[in-house]
Amino acid sequence: MDKFPILSRFQYDCHVKVVETDVGETITQLAMNCASHSIGIHVKDQPGKVLRVRKTSDTDDQPPLRGDITVGEAGLIMYDCVDVYFSDPES
Repeated sequence: MDKFPILSRFQYDCHVKVVETDVGETITQLAMNCASHSIGIHVKDQPGKVLRVRKTSDTDDQPPLRGDITVGEAGLIMYDCVDVYFSDPES
């Protein structure tokens, strides 16, 4: 599958990153891919927390996307922006 770029706003990272993804990648895989560009570089890891992904909105209130759905199922397209953030496992 051809890769395409999305924009990743990772929690506590002051930089927006361009990250490659494809429609068959799961949201969990996307979160890990985004994390590899931020954790240990601009952001400290938070062991025991899980990564969540939501579509970026003006009010930052979009619900998290399920980790088991694909990028294609989530409707993400080229240069969409997502927020990746740490969360408690039970939330």
